[in-house]
Amino acid sequence: MLTKVLAISIAYVAMGVLLLLMVIKPSVRWRWKALAIIVSTFFFVDVFLETRALLGWPGVGKLPDRFQLLWVRVVEPDARLSDPGAIYMWVEEVDENNVPVGVPRSYRVPYKRALAEQSVKARDQIMQGNPQEGTAESMTGEDKQQDQRDSQNQVDKTRTLEGTPIEAASGMQRLDIDALQHAQQTIEFRPMPPTLLPVKGGR
Repeated sequence: MLTKVLAISIAYVAMGVLLLLMVIKPSVRWRWKALAIIVSTFFFVDVFLETRALLGWPGVGKLPDRFQLLWVRVVEPDARLSDPGAIYMWVEEVDENNVPVGVPRSYRVPYKRALAEQSVKARDQIMQGNPQEGTAESMTGEDKQQDQRDSQNQVDKTRTLEGTPIEAASGMQRLDIDALQHAQQTIEFRPMPPTLLPVKGGR
């Protein structure tokens, strides 16, 4: 997905540079203007194709404050592939009456062992027919520091795996742009409360 985002960004930069040159130098020869039109057209097509390629990828933005967890998939970290792991959630936002609003969406959340365990338990409850509600609250400064310490401990443990090259394990520390885009939140699950129906008026 990162390759697609970079391709789209480059296309917009190229179009911006071409337009800027046309404004700064209005006396540009016609052949250069024709070339600019051709290049711009190419990049418009490129942006269209690359944007279509992103359809279906999970979002990395902020999770709704309250939502119903529809499904979850946990991908464990793999030091050999320098894969930091991830937790994929399919959620549906709910309002104060526990009524679904909007449409279900897929999210990618950075892997954390505690959250992975909670997610698996919530998934098991869903499989048993027990709907699960999720909440996502923004972390305080103290929570963020603790989260960073937990992440570093996880990396340190991965580095000590027998037969795992240090270079591969240290790759777990590389910046994950998707993870950086995701706002740090405290995510918790609990049984989904029933829908609150409006109170009927008296006689």
